[in-house]
Amino acid sequence: MSPTIDAENTVTEPDASADPAHAGNPLATIAFCRQGATAAPYPHPVCVGVPLAKGQLSPDQPLALSDGETTLPLQTAPLAHWPYGSVRWLRVESLVAFTGDSMPTLTLSPSGPDASGPPIRVTETDDGIDVFNGVRHFHFPKQSAEWHSRSDEGLRIATPELTTADGQPCEAQVLTAWHLLDQGPVRVRLSMTANWRTAQEGMLAKSTITVDIFRDSETVRSAIDLHNPRRARHPGGLWDLGDPGSVHFQSLVIRLRSDRMSQSWVRPHPDDAGIESDGELLIYQDSSGGEHWDSRNHIDADSRVTTTFRGFKLVRQGETVFRGDRAEPVLGVADRLGEVQVCMDHFWQNFPSALEADREGIQIGLFPRQTATPYELQGGERKTQQCHIHFGTDRDALTGCFHPPVPIIDASHYEQTQAFPWFAARETHGPLEDLIQAGIDGPNNFFAKREVIDEYGWRNFGELFADHETLYQAPGEAPFISHYNNQYDPIYGFARQFARTGDPRWFELMDDLARHVRDIDIYHTDDDRVEYNHGLFWHTDHYLDAHTATHRTFTRHNDTSSTPGQTGGGPAAEHCYTTGLLYHYFLTGDTDSRDAVLELAHWMVANQEGQGGFLEQILALKKQDLPRVKAKLRGETVTAHQYPFTRATGNYLNALLDAWTLTGDSQWLKRAEAVIAKTIHPADDPDLRNLLDVETGWSYLVFMASLAKYIDLKRANGDTDGLFSYAVAAFRQYARWMVERERPFLEDPEPLEFPNDTWTAQEIRKILIMRLAAAFDPENRTHYEAKAQEWTEAMTIRLADSPESGFTRILCILMQNYGAYDRIQPIALTDSTPNTGDSTPILTWRTLTLRIIQRMMRGIGTFQPAKERAWLNARLERGS
Repeated sequence: MSPTIDAENTVTEPDASADPAHAGNPLATIAFCRQGATAAPYPHPVCVGVPLAKGQLSPDQPLALSDGETTLPLQTAPLAHWPYGSVRWLRVESLVAFTGDSMPTLTLSPSGPDASGPPIRVTETDDGIDVFNGVRHFHFPKQSAEWHSRSDEGLRIATPELTTADGQPCEAQVLTAWHLLDQGPVRVRLSMTANWRTAQEGMLAKSTITVDIFRDSETVRSAIDLHNPRRARHPGGLWDLGDPGSVHFQSLVIRLRSDRMSQSWVRPHPDDAGIESDGELLIYQDSSGGEHWDSRNHIDADSRVTTTFRGFKLVRQGETVFRGDRAEPVLGVADRLGEVQVCMDHFWQNFPSALEADREGIQIGLFPRQTATPYELQGGERKTQQCHIHFGTDRDALTGCFHPPVPIIDASHYEQTQAFPWFAARETHGPLEDLIQAGIDGPNNFFAKREVIDEYGWRNFGELFADHETLYQAPGEAPFISHYNNQYDPIYGFARQFARTGDPRWFELMDDLARHVRDIDIYHTDDDRVEYNHGLFWHTDHYLDAHTATHRTFTRHNDTSSTPGQTGGGPAAEHCYTTGLLYHYFLTGDTDSRDAVLELAHWMVANQEGQGGFLEQILALKKQDLPRVKAKLRGETVTAHQYPFTRATGNYLNALLDAWTLTGDSQWLKRAEAVIAKTIHPADDPDLRNLLDVETGWSYLVFMASLAKYIDLKRANGDTDGLFSYAVAAFRQYARWMVERERPFLEDPEPLEFPNDTWTAQEIRKILIMRLAAAFDPENRTHYEAKAQEWTEAMTIRLADSPESGFTRILCILMQNYGAYDRIQPIALTDSTPNTGDSTPILTWRTLTLRIIQRMMRGIGTFQPAKERAWLNARLERGS
């Protein structure tokens, strides 16, 4: 069943329960694509986000999952809802056996009685939580970071251990005891949080540990992060390694204790024969093993390369017996308690990594002690790593953990359920699709880019090499180390391309980048400036080397900047991208991406609105109100808009809309509508806003795209009120101006600081607006379509012949703004009146005076001496 749209653009949600045929209709079909070795007969955990049409699934509808022969265990959870409560995205989890060469196809259907099966048994006791999954007992002590696996032979204890830079052990001080996050027929997840404390220095860092236990499985999955919640001091807005806010440590491991070990073994790769020992075994990955394993990408605070040899080594009882480039190892031991084996996700990619067996048991070296120098975790930085532990005897049990099959849902399903805006399942390819496809098939594809600067290691893996920053380097010069930090949201671009093509390479790029961004590129602290805390760091500086700034833009080693007059700074609203993380959550069910969306959305509110305080309001008066006072005194016409017509406000609006989509909380929508009303007006004169000054004005197009997203979401939700009409009228006003006044950016390259083909790629933003305007302003459809076609042809022809077309930035711009805009339902011409109230686009003295009074009243009302002191200290770079 599909929603209906009447002549007034009102959407009516169908009642699925009223459809007698609905009960037997499949909701979705899930296929799989093999990526490498897969788990043989052992059921493998599968988790996928399934989009659903409006009204297709009520939250209480029982479901069943089948592979055509067998009903599989099923665990589901809504990820987002449509208005009136039907499920919009559903997390689907099961245990699937991948045997032979063929991949199973699963069908999700409504069922009569609940076919999901009973939940895994969980019991809370006075001293912790007990779990029995059908084959094994587990215990999670209340006041400890360790956890236990219990069998008839005895107790095996898993303990995280952190050591300081000089090798002293830290104590895990429990902040939040083990507690249940998820419980169902397929999986139980438990979590705890602890501070790592030293005897001399107090708190060193913080960790959250999660453990997933699966039904009837001997395999457990565990993730642990290491987080430095302190602020960086960043003197002068420079963010180099060696900052006083960093913490240093020697190792972080998970230790599985052994009882009289009799044998250990390791396989460097899943298909290798095992190497055995009756004593110690170590496999240690020191570097990526690639051609540029000793890249300047891996330097410490003193600019020294930290990698010491290429690839990995295997050490048996103190003797190196094998060396190689890139390991995907499984290591196991046999002792009085039975057998246990372990592996890590992205072992070589996240180097340094180690698996080690000795008489005391197994150490899973997430940050192993074997490195040449201690690790530095920057202020507000975090790293999450994941491992798998199997408590059985089959040495093939973990082979499927390295490259698990990727769940695939057909593109037509994404189209029919309106999962993505402006999306269509198409088999044809044009020039634009060919340009984008080069991102995985071209000689300079995203995987090949990683090798150029060795974009690997625990801090770098998943990141995109910003190769466009090498454009002006001399021939033969070593490429700048430059990181992209998700500018123009390649996570979202990858997600769309994966949904459109089903190619698992797009999924891999999306997943790797999302994990990197939410750990490394977001500033996870409460202790710095309000406008910095929990923000997204800019990409590293244009056309300069990152040196020791890692992924934090500005370094003391550069005495110039791509921004004239600026050599330092921090997270800013002009660089915030939430939609890719939103879709990563929808496609994978990974709640860490959900948390990242909301973290960034809250940051944007604080960044744009402040948190109150007298000094904060005085500064805002100086920066925002005083220039308007001076302009009016000079007799200039000043617009009434409170937010700039730029990508900063466009990113803000987009983040608010993503938070609303994610949570359904109307407060996000109300704030978004307030931002629209204070940025744009149906009666605006666009010529007053200086939009044709390309260097400063171009990014109004980002706001226009966010405004179109608001219009699309409101209409899809059946809410075409006066605020919707206001947005449509304002959009039309500027779209009509664009047809008459906009020109290609490179038509006059003289004013541009860097007149390269990034500007050619940016033409797709105008094309997007023209395609949308053809639906949003159907009276002028032919004008918009003609202009869009003209610009598309010019853009694709130039890029097809450009040596820059494969650069990261160009590909990301194209992917972000790619869509099937000809499929958009036109907005009918109605006589509904935009809700403009008493507003006018021209600022009057009365309105300006009222704003200043309100600002000062807010400052006085929120005045607190301690808060004012903290605000001032953060800006004067004083200690707290």
